[in-house]
Amino acid sequence: MKTEEIIERLRHPKKYARQAAAAKAQTQSASAAQAQQDERSSWIAWIVALSAIAIAALAWMVVLQAKNRAENVTAALDPTQIQGLSSETEFNPSQGVTYVQIYEGQDRNVSVDELGTTLPIISRYNYQAITPKNYGIIGLAPWALTENFAANLQDTELIRYLLNRKEVGEAFITREDVAPLLADPQLLAGLAQDTATLEGFLNSNVISQMLANPDMVRAVGGSRFMSYLLTSKAVKYYRDHPQEAVKLIEASAPLSALAKNEGIRKAVTENYYLKPIAGQLLGTSAKAAK
Repeated sequence: MKTEEIIERLRHPKKYARQAAAAKAQTQSASAAQAQQDERSSWIAWIVALSAIAIAALAWMVVLQAKNRAENVTAALDPTQIQGLSSETEFNPSQGVTYVQIYEGQDRNVSVDELGTTLPIISRYNYQAITPKNYGIIGLAPWALTENFAANLQDTELIRYLLNRKEVGEAFITREDVAPLLADPQLLAGLAQDTATLEGFLNSNVISQMLANPDMVRAVGGSRFMSYLLTSKAVKYYRDHPQEAVKLIEASAPLSALAKNEGIRKAVTENYYLKPIAGQLLGTSAKAAK
């Protein structure tokens, strides 16, 4: 600092004090502005960094989901994991027709004109995914068993599985057209004597094809479904009185012909409930054939 400036400061101290204060204030203001700018820059940096992290995390989640979907393709096709095979409405033939829709990834059902509805059809693809309720529908609904047989005439094992489902047998014996026959020996005898009805049933396309396949006949004869029929009140009566069953067979041309069927004869001798009287039942048909 020059000597003249020092002397001037000593002569006018207040003037230089104000200048110094103003300079200090200006310096402090500049520092504060710089600090504010630095803080703003810091926040911007944090926001940018967090946004980058969020975008990266989202991208990673999308990649993982795509990977999981790819890995679950096989599981999604597993019949044991198929969802949605169910009926949303009750099916009761005695109270009118109700529409029954069964889903199996793609629909697998059959339209029955007489009912104005569709019915569930079992297959190798869906048999494990069909709900117990829908197996009950197969047993309860008219034509349902016939349509399932028609769709699987070459698959003995699948028909055996179907007829061994308790829901099928339990529902079938409660049908309004079946329950009275199984409860009254006289009504069952009346059916055995109705030649036209028996011939129409036995000569139908589906039943005749089944009867032509001994393995299929044996599968039906040895099933849980057949056990439900054979342990009913009416059929048990004829098992306990085989001589009366023999009279019905001898008097009926359709039943006599049926008793000569290779598959039927084998099924009768193998069935737990019929084998004790198999000789009587099958022997009478042989006499009738002479």
